[in-house]
Amino acid sequence: MNNTVNQETKQYYLTFEGQEVAVTEEVYRAYKRPIWAEHKRNDRQKLCRVSDGKGGLKRCTEDCSKCSHKKEGGILSLEGLEEDGFSVNDHAQDVAEIVAEKMLLEELFKTLEKLDPSSQRICKLIMEGRSKREIARIMSIAQSSFEYQFKKLMAFLRECLKNYI
Repeated sequence: MNNTVNQETKQYYLTFEGQEVAVTEEVYRAYKRPIWAEHKRNDRQKLCRVSDGKGGLKRCTEDCSKCSHKKEGGILSLEGLEEDGFSVNDHAQDVAEIVAEKMLLEELFKTLEKLDPSSQRICKLIMEGRSKREIARIMSIAQSSFEYQFKKLMAFLRECLKNYI
């Protein structure tokens, strides 16, 4: 029996505003890394130091739930994070922004599927970077007719996505 996990099929989820959102492994780990580090740090902080019998101190190896020397709490600081190997990067993108952007894109794709073929074609041409004038020419319609359709389409998309923008 093969016990290896196929990385390609493993899904990662984060809960954002009550919804589970599928994310990449990189985003998942970036979000969870500080949480894991804090848990580990808290566990380490609770380990007390006891005499080693030679006048020095060593970490207690007793079961913490039964240890009478158990240390409660601990100080959490940025310096402590860096000492533990976790770098604090001021330029890191906020995970909440990534999740919100992913939710917006998912909703946009669902909305695009609901559009009529003409509106879908307009959206496809816009995503290709075509100008309004080019799109009107490609679709063989007058510029003014295209402008009307375009405004109507954008109003529809805005209304469908208003909860995400």
